[in-house]
Amino acid sequence: MVAITAPGSIERIPLVRYPKANAGPTAVIPAIDLSAPGAAAAVADACGSLGFFRATNHGVPAGLADALEAGAMAFFALPHQEKLDMSGPASPLGYGSKSIGSNGDVGWLEYLLLSVGSGSVVGSSLPPSLRMALEEYTDAVREVGGRVMELMAEGLGVAADERAVLRRMVVGIDGSEEMVRVNHYPPCSCLLPPGRDCGVTGFGEHTDPQIISVLRSNCTGGLQIKLRDGRWVPVPPDPDSFFVNVGDSLQVLTNGRFRSVKHRVLAPEGTQSRLSVIYFGGPAPSQRIAPLPQVMREGEQSLYREFTWGEYKKAAYKTRLGDHRLGPYELPTAAGAAEVAAK
Repeated sequence: MVAITAPGSIERIPLVRYPKANAGPTAVIPAIDLSAPGAAAAVADACGSLGFFRATNHGVPAGLADALEAGAMAFFALPHQEKLDMSGPASPLGYGSKSIGSNGDVGWLEYLLLSVGSGSVVGSSLPPSLRMALEEYTDAVREVGGRVMELMAEGLGVAADERAVLRRMVVGIDGSEEMVRVNHYPPCSCLLPPGRDCGVTGFGEHTDPQIISVLRSNCTGGLQIKLRDGRWVPVPPDPDSFFVNVGDSLQVLTNGRFRSVKHRVLAPEGTQSRLSVIYFGGPAPSQRIAPLPQVMREGEQSLYREFTWGEYKKAAYKTRLGDHRLGPYELPTAAGAAEVAAK
């Protein structure tokens, strides 16, 4: 890693460059038709092996994403102070640029992080067209997330009458903590000489702490995921699909059968910005996070100590992006059960 100083639209700030993703095939990303027979088994396999997959045939009209993308790009084109005045500074909700959290992480991006509650996006004075686009888009993607969580439960072998066990923690529950994040990564090809093997970090490597994340981006790439063998591989952009991440909480709820995936974003080097929108499905702060009885086998030990989502979120806000947040919750006495849970 090498520190650099970034000029341009996001002001001067020390940034970091990372080695680019390993060369190699990108077909490692599973593509799953959510309406196809066998989708539940495919979802479970992808979540267990990679913690990540591309969802197709999801049913969200393309016009919803197009309207949100247009509104978001118009918002990010406004002067810095106007954006702050409209949504307030991120603390953590609101408009942010450069700084990610309060513990020193920085990136080549600006963003909106908003709460989703009671069918509306909570944001101070966003332009009405952007607010409407966010609400319509989020309503549709929430349903995709709920359907995916039911497929996850089915793929885990949960009985038919209990397959809403994950969905019920997030969708339609008073107090559940759903959020939407809109990330804008301006191009920064001027920062480094051509022919190098490093790129400017837009968003540093991390796992998502929630149960599930559902991402959609425009045609500009930059997203990378980390494989179990330590290699970073690029995720080709596909505006017609959604990309689903397993979150830390889901890893615990499945007792390690599903694994949260480390991912990062390198800032674009061409002439086009990257815009991504992520729906985060989190439960209510009082929700108990522990392995689900529906997935535990007789005699199986928990790999984690129990906690609430509120406790985990509070602890996550005190960490750096790349920290192993689940580490303090792992039970060393159950280390030998990890292979059993993964089978």
